[in-house]
Amino acid sequence: MPGEKIMSKKILITGSAGQLAREFIKCLTEKGIEFLAPPEDALNISDMDSLKENVKGFDPNIIINCAAYNQVDEAETKKDTAFSVNSKAVGYLAEICKENGILLIHYGTDYVFDGAKQ
Repeated sequence: MPGEKIMSKKILITGSAGQLAREFIKCLTEKGIEFLAPPEDALNISDMDSLKENVKGFDPNIIINCAAYNQVDEAETKKDTAFSVNSKAVGYLAEICKENGILLIHYGTDYVFDGAKQ
């Protein structure tokens, strides 16, 4: 049956305050799928220790990364923050997922990278 395998999975959702994460939370709740969607102050994806702690504590099979710094105008003045969330943190997630055999699902948007610049 489609979706049967995912029903036994534990899913960690990053960026829980964002629109995409809220939709996943709604859908997973309706389907009775176990997930954890900590607030940003409990799961800072730009902090490797915070990521490791959350992964170790919840032991997910899947991580859905919905976190992104997408305030386009502010990204020009807050380049370090934007790079940390949109690049460095994604590398941290990939590393942790590889080390622990976790499936990583990452979403991108043309607000973050439109492919027009190098």
